[in-house]
Amino acid sequence: MTARYESLLAGATAPGMFHWVGDAARDLTGIAVDSGWEALSLDTSGVTDREGFFEELSAGWGLPPWFDYSLDALAEMLGRITAIPTVLVWDDAGHLGAVEPDLVLAVIDVFRDCVGQAESFSVILRGETGLSGFDGLL
Repeated sequence: MTARYESLLAGATAPGMFHWVGDAARDLTGIAVDSGWEALSLDTSGVTDREGFFEELSAGWGLPPWFDYSLDALAEMLGRITAIPTVLVWDDAGHLGAVEPDLVLAVIDVFRDCVGQAESFSVILRGETGLSGFDGLL
């Protein structure tokens, strides 16, 4: 299934895990914020290991000191963040997946769990992922 980004933000498309198939330069986080959503971005194009992934999260999201670079801490943090409608745009998960495939699969599992538990939380993977099982989003 392919849905439109605007329909997700308007509530006409159910939250979920999506692969972005639209214009790669589109400002998805800016559009989400303009629509009243919280927007998180994650760019792993230069990340080559687990520590770098968590450093990118910590720096990009301004995580608190108790965040301990673990998947459990990530799940807890997302539970707190996604109490309001939130979109997470993950750029270049495929790059990290090429060097740390187990980490990427584990992070995706955390994201899927959070999508299932939060009322309005969606993850959009932008760029080649090498993964399947995501609906397309324009």
